[in-house]
Amino acid sequence: MNWKQLCSGILLGSLASLFALPSQAQDTTGQLNQAICIEDWEGAIAILYSAILDYPDSNITLQQYTDRVQQLSTTGLSERQKAQYCSPELSTLPNPTSEETPLTILVNGYYEEIGNYYRTHGDISYEEVTNILQLPGKIANLDSRYTWQTKDDTYISATFANNELTGLLVPAEFERLLERFEVGMKDRAVLQSMVRELGEPSSQRELVVYVWQFQEGEMVCTLSVDFSNDEFSGTGYDCGILPEF
Repeated sequence: MNWKQLCSGILLGSLASLFALPSQAQDTTGQLNQAICIEDWEGAIAILYSAILDYPDSNITLQQYTDRVQQLSTTGLSERQKAQYCSPELSTLPNPTSEETPLTILVNGYYEEIGNYYRTHGDISYEEVTNILQLPGKIANLDSRYTWQTKDDTYISATFANNELTGLLVPAEFERLLERFEVGMKDRAVLQSMVRELGEPSSQRELVVYVWQFQEGEMVCTLSVDFSNDEFSGTGYDCGILPEF
């Protein structure tokens, strides 16, 4: 399948336009869009280099996208682009129940307060969220990506979820790394080995999802808040009735 059929472009400027995508392409597109929006240019280019290896028939198209990202890396994103494409999602997740109760009203109030604080101050920290909720959050998901730039200006990227390796993107000359590591390996072991061979990574990105759960009788509400490199990147909540056993 041609890459252009899977992903029509990057979520910016002339490259913006999303089609319905298979799940594996959605994951790649989401990672690419996130890297661009947080101006992680090395990470974005590493993702595109990996796509070029996976979809050689679309090499020219992908190289054009890579050139566009390299141009953006010198100019940065305009405020208009950030506002149009990169504003954090502040919309409520679909609720399994539409029933309004004191609990759903309470959690919706928390959600609105977090959103209002962000809109007023331009950012909100984890500590400020805990001050609003009066409770510490629980880490539900921890994703990280480390990127190395090689002497040939290619990129190596390692991604981890909850401290385990989930993906390794390498150019052809570093395929030996694929034989050494496998999905599920602990991040410390992988990173120590890669740092010994490649040196310190040129960039690192970490996404943490915190959740708070509230219960009243059979009604349970879960509120989540996302942070990328300690910067707020989105929030949402859902409520539902506990299933009967």
